[in-house]
Amino acid sequence: MNAQQKAAQTRLANQAAHYNTAQAKAAEQGPMHLITFWTSVCRKLAKDALENGDPSVANRLASVLNDFYQRHIQ
Repeated sequence: MNAQQKAAQTRLANQAAHYNTAQAKAAEQGPMHLITFWTSVCRKLAKDALENGDPSVANRLASVLNDFYQRHIQ
């Protein structure tokens, strides 16, 4: 593994640790905090993909959210 690959692997491990900690903290604070956590994480994924020229993540997130909304308004 070269230095660039090691750096990317370390970055992903650090991000995972950060998200795991943040998720646990949000869960302790209650359901609305957990919803906010997941909303923020998903928005970041979609934003990053859009910045890299890939609209599919944002489109899929929008579709899932729309489906969720449609299931729960009735």
